Amino acid sequence: MSDHDLCFTARALAQTHPMTEAAARYRQDRFEEERTRQPVPELADWASTALLVGYCLRRAEERAAGIDVLPAATADPEAIVSACEVIRTGDPQVVTLLSAATTVAALDRLIASELDKRREHLREQLADDDWRELEDYIAWWVVHGYGVRATECPRP
Repeated sequence: MSDHDLCFTARALAQTHPMTEAAARYRQDRFEEERTRQPVPELADWASTALLVGYCLRRAEERAAGIDVLPAATADPEAIVSACEVIRTGDPQVVTLLSAATTVAALDRLIASELDKRREHLREQLADDDWRELEDYIAWWVVHGYGVRATECPRP
């Protein structure tokens, strides 16, 4: 399966109710934290959406790999951050179900898509450094969403 196909499936899943109860609760808690932490309320919305599509990418990857696992009952924040760090700075193949190159390309594609949604209305208002900060912020949340599902349903 190509990164394009994975992203298509992830976006389609995001339109349903794809999260386990534990993951949905975790997402809501992060959303509420971001709402109080961020000076611009929309950032929390964008983070929440980015987390969802990252989560759905992992679900799409599970489908493509033919893996059917029972998810964990709770979300472990330390394990999630650890999985994200492995993806971002370590050997992603330790976490991914398909080839790391395919999954990382799909993550990049989803990040670009999330940023493109904001580009038209926001890019001209932000200095280059501020835009790069937004890119990092959205990237973190997409990868974080992937990490949520990866820790719920680790590699068999």
